[in-house]
Amino acid sequence: MDRIRRKPFVPYNEALEKFMEIRKDLNDSRLKDEDLFLDKFEELKERAANEDAIAMDVLAYYYKNGVSGLVPENYLRYINWEMVAAARGNELAIEKLQFLINLACKKIIDCEDYETIKYKNDIDDSNELYVVAKNLCKVLVKEFLKAYPVNLVKLEDDYQPFEQKYFVTLRRYIEEAVPKTIEFMK
Repeated sequence: MDRIRRKPFVPYNEALEKFMEIRKDLNDSRLKDEDLFLDKFEELKERAANEDAIAMDVLAYYYKNGVSGLVPENYLRYINWEMVAAARGNELAIEKLQFLINLACKKIIDCEDYETIKYKNDIDDSNELYVVAKNLCKVLVKEFLKAYPVNLVKLEDDYQPFEQKYFVTLRRYIEEAVPKTIEFMK
């Protein structure tokens, strides 16, 4: 029996192309029939539960602002799906999270053990940001957010807009994840 081989990263251009394709399909289905949209949205959740990092990023997109009458805005669900997608190596998701994690990535890159981290994680100039961010997101997902795709798809779609307290908590998690990420990568 062949083992499933996962790519360490979904390249940015591939992720962007597939993201736009899926989003267009969903938006077109909404124009035709709202039930069709909801069916496709449920299929997307199943793909995400089965480790499809692009599906995870698309879900994050829809939860960020919601879809009037169909998918409620849910800030926490958006953050969870975007972090999970980044932790699974979706380079587009990593780029989208840069405003949140850039300072933490810089702290990891500037740490005294970074030469060891670079060596052990095959980091070079071309992949530095992606490798560091992916590992930071892995730690955030496992240690702080406890965001696992199979559990996220089971959650009720409820309205939970952005509140400052969520952002403050997330910033604290990111700060606390820096030393844990350094240890994880060493």
